[in-house]
Amino acid sequence: MPAPHDQLCGSSVLDERLDKRVDDMLATGLLDELRDFHRRYNQKKVAENSQDYQHGIFQSIGFKEFHEYLITEGKCTPETSNQLLKKGIEALKQVTKRYARKQNRWVKNRFLSRPGPGVPPVYGLEVSDISKWEESVLEPALEIVQSFIQGRKPAATPVKILCNETENKRSYHMCDLCDRIIIGDREWTAHMKSKSHLHQLKKRRKLDSDAFTTVESQSISPDCDKELKEKGSPRQNDEELKSSG
Repeated sequence: MPAPHDQLCGSSVLDERLDKRVDDMLATGLLDELRDFHRRYNQKKVAENSQDYQHGIFQSIGFKEFHEYLITEGKCTPETSNQLLKKGIEALKQVTKRYARKQNRWVKNRFLSRPGPGVPPVYGLEVSDISKWEESVLEPALEIVQSFIQGRKPAATPVKILCNETENKRSYHMCDLCDRIIIGDREWTAHMKSKSHLHQLKKRRKLDSDAFTTVESQSISPDCDKELKEKGSPRQNDEELKSSG
């Protein structure tokens, strides 16, 4: 069953819009921009065999997808050039869809999979039918923002936080420092960062340090202790030197 937020816009509807977005970009001069960039910058890099699509501006969607088309334009048959153009357009549409899904996963992982006081509520709006944009998207969004500004609860219900039971299996953890049993992986992680646990940890480290100092002082041999007394402390020796002067 798909997650609640996935139902706000069907995948087929989203893909159709993304394809149309690429078509609109092409219609408004995307290829001319790519050709201009290729002439002013990339053509020199290609001649030097140093083009690199792993860094910088080449990571932007659009450049690398049309690379074959741009470097062969005017150097091959119109049929081949047209095939490379179609290949670039299809590649651009595919990478745009992948990027949209990546954004969706980011939102889900960042806001819907981490329950806690620091995670703000996320509201889903039905955006499948563009003809109902004002009543389905604009008006509900304005109402949510207005509610936040006025400090009241909005009429809309937030998207349900996803609960992954595998991440919080009911496992038992024993904290010897605090003499407590913690149930649940998430609760155990929270306990390890809690003030009470860190306080106990600080106390334990101090006790261990004091015990080590005591043992170290007791380990000095009688002969060594006698030698230290005969030599005196550095401060004592300094004072004796001053008085003798």
